[in-house]
Amino acid sequence: MSALTNLSAIELSDAIQTGSASCVEVMTAFLERIDAVNPDLNALINLTDPDCCLDLARQSDAQLRAGNYQGWLHGFPIAIKDLSNAQGFPTTSGSALFEHYRPSHDDPHVQRMRAAGGIVIGKTNVPEWGLGGHTENSVFGLTGNARDQALSAGGSSGGAATAVASHMLPLADGSDMMGSLRTPAAFQGLVGFRPTPVAVPVPAEMDPMALGLVSIGPIARNVADATALFLTLSGHARLSPPEQTPTSTLSTIRIGWLGDAGGYWPTEDGILADCEKGLDRLASVGASVDLCNTLPAMEELWQCWTTLRHHALSPGKALYENPQKRALMGTNWQWEISQGLPLTQSAIANARAKQTGWHKTLSRLFDQYDVIAAPACQVYPFAAAQGPPAQIGNKALDTYHQWLEISLVASLGNLPVISLPLPASTPQRATGIQFMMPPGHDHELLNVAANAELMLNG
Repeated sequence: MSALTNLSAIELSDAIQTGSASCVEVMTAFLERIDAVNPDLNALINLTDPDCCLDLARQSDAQLRAGNYQGWLHGFPIAIKDLSNAQGFPTTSGSALFEHYRPSHDDPHVQRMRAAGGIVIGKTNVPEWGLGGHTENSVFGLTGNARDQALSAGGSSGGAATAVASHMLPLADGSDMMGSLRTPAAFQGLVGFRPTPVAVPVPAEMDPMALGLVSIGPIARNVADATALFLTLSGHARLSPPEQTPTSTLSTIRIGWLGDAGGYWPTEDGILADCEKGLDRLASVGASVDLCNTLPAMEELWQCWTTLRHHALSPGKALYENPQKRALMGTNWQWEISQGLPLTQSAIANARAKQTGWHKTLSRLFDQYDVIAAPACQVYPFAAAQGPPAQIGNKALDTYHQWLEISLVASLGNLPVISLPLPASTPQRATGIQFMMPPGHDHELLNVAANAELMLNG
């Protein structure tokens, strides 16, 4: 692996800005890495021709020589999650229905990454329509885990996670509705940050019913890189990355630990213990950690979520009702739409009322705690060819995505949430812990995470 591809994103940015590495050298190093590992991992799709990538890198070097430094991503090769639009590249959403769809515009966050100097070289693979936490589709196939390609990459930002974890990209964008940044980060030893949903503009086609359940954020190898990219995605970027040294300690932080919600969330053996070891490290430097056992009936949250999710996906009804198009839709997508067809306005209104009640519950919890913590995942990485689990322990799961239920605390609460990796003896034991704070406290959460990162992996 090249020394350049092994740098953190902030270190790479500094190397380019100071002239210790040219944009062409950087692009060459990453293209060589892509050529070496992407054929097996299948994380990057619809890649630009290498000669074209190098021409763009030469243009970036010429801009530097002319004193036109665009921003901290200047000269970075980047690839965009294939649910988002990047002009010049197909947006397939992992669906045969959209295999040849070419948008004529950049989504806002993509535009911001380009404006900061990023060079878009391709897209990152996703499950069809971003559904489920396992990255496989009928157009591009299965994406492997960078630590062990026989394991699931997670999803739906699985291609992004694998590309970053394998050092094919310095960092990447992703999106998260039901753990889609957090699950692949936990499966591959990365940081995944789902911001407060309004922090980064979400295009209407990603949230057609304006439910606010989708958030766009960064996936990176450390908190500092994730923070720097978040500033870019949210439109608060500086020419250079901000100072990333943590600015406070954990000694005054009150953490409410959800565990497995009193046994409600089935959790693979070992995950709770892994998280609690991490929390013990935080407690050793002064953080207050308490088991939070005052949660309401979690079954109601699940019913609320499935109703709102079916409603969010209901614009696909027109495709579903066309037999020829339905034949090109995957099982999960068809199921979501079929479940949404009988929904009434009363059922949707009831789900929204339950979500409002959950917001009030969270507000009361945040009167007691500064941060809420939970496992990032209920399972360890599973065999990719086998697909997602149908049961956890002795509990059979009712749907294709119920193994992701632990993500709903933040997703239904519109909370900023970050998944931090925990030490793992093998790729099969990779996992993470998620930390949440109230809506709008994105910067405070990132600062807590920067401090926690030092201890969790110390």
